[in-house]
Amino acid sequence: MAENEEIEIRRAPKVLPWMFTGSALGVLIAVVIFAIAPDNADVPQNFFGLLMIALGSLGLGLGVLVAIIFDLVSSRRAKRAIANRVTE
Repeated sequence: MAENEEIEIRRAPKVLPWMFTGSALGVLIAVVIFAIAPDNADVPQNFFGLLMIALGSLGLGLGVLVAIIFDLVSSRRAKRAIANRVTE
């Protein structure tokens, strides 16, 4: 027996790759900042680690934000279709 059902078709972004990409970009920016920063005796020894954690976390959050924005945009562009559900 087949019954018609209205469905929504859309492409939703995967959040995990966006998180990893944002985090990797944050760590890369931390490496660049640490490489171009002048040597200073007042800077603590763990400055690089703290910078990596801070910018990596910021990048991760921005990656999630971008994925959520893309998800909202894709939900507005969703198309409706009629599908046949077959039950046996």
